[in-house]
Amino acid sequence: MKQKSSIPFSCRCGEVTGTLHRVDPAEGTHVVCHCNSCRSAMEKAGLGEEAQDGVDLFQTTPDHIEIATGMARLAPRRFSPKGLLRWHATCCNTPMFNTLPGPAIPFAGVLVRNLEGTAALGPVIAHGFVDKGNGKQGHENGATVIWRVIKRAALARLTGKARSNPFFERDGQPTAQPQLFD
Repeated sequence: MKQKSSIPFSCRCGEVTGTLHRVDPAEGTHVVCHCNSCRSAMEKAGLGEEAQDGVDLFQTTPDHIEIATGMARLAPRRFSPKGLLRWHATCCNTPMFNTLPGPAIPFAGVLVRNLEGTAALGPVIAHGFVDKGNGKQGHENGATVIWRVIKRAALARLTGKARSNPFFERDGQPTAQPQLFD
């Protein structure tokens, strides 16, 4: 059996650190998102140039994420009252993770820019919200991404791993109160 990797991560100033555990391209999905909100979130963090060609993410379940230091400095923002939670390090405004608004579907997008190595993630297998040149957007390999999210979430719920979630309390509330982006 192939050994799964663990990859350290940190915010820009090093206050928030941790490890992405059990990294395996077969169990996660390496994607690039080109949606306006992903790019806008990066821009609000002063990283707009990095997001011009999309935002590099590794999609997994929250039980793979261990926050070692700075948990109190992780806070969620979102663009609408019920929107995706975009977790950032308040110490240096580093975007770090994306989660759904609640823990019912265990999902986490890890911003690859914060990882100390990316070889274990495997290649990018999909691009989301790609401009089609006719004013519309589409997805490249989107069905694979959706299938993998559903499969991982179901497995995490069935095995009980979904209960291990650094972003949500046992009652389902986020560990920090979400704020709307300005």
